[in-house]
Amino acid sequence: MAESTVVKVRRDGEVSFSDATGGSPLVYTVSYEDGNVSFAREKDERIVIRDRGNIVGSRKGDTPVLTVTFSVHMRSFTTTAGTDLTICDVMDQTGNVATIPWVKASAAHEEWNLNLNFKVENTDHGGGADYVVTFAHCIFTWDFSEGDPDTINVTAECMGGYSATGPT
Repeated sequence: MAESTVVKVRRDGEVSFSDATGGSPLVYTVSYEDGNVSFAREKDERIVIRDRGNIVGSRKGDTPVLTVTFSVHMRSFTTTAGTDLTICDVMDQTGNVATIPWVKASAAHEEWNLNLNFKVENTDHGGGADYVVTFAHCIFTWDFSEGDPDTINVTAECMGGYSATGPT
């Protein structure tokens, strides 16, 4: 399929978290978000090789930790009602996320981590597969800002990299 000629807008996007439950991962889809997902596709650190101050080559260095940010309208910090979930519980492994239980995306990381998925609906004529970017093994931090509306600002540090899929 050729590159889309339809410009994507924030109405086309969706953010979700998923765990590593075998076969059918548990998923939490974010609601009441601002539509401001932001990330950069950084390259490996570059080690510059010089000969008496002149660049003669380069080598790949450390892989960067990819960072994703977005914000949502605050509705609840936590709950243990029924099987309800809140975004804070999902990110912090608290509330029902601790009792259902969800499974870490990667046991190789000591801290609680999940996969972060950003889907952009394929709005081209004829539809087809959506565009999906998956950030693996993300460790989440968040902060709260009071306002109209109150806001939770999320930062994900993605230890397992990035992959993208789309229509073919």
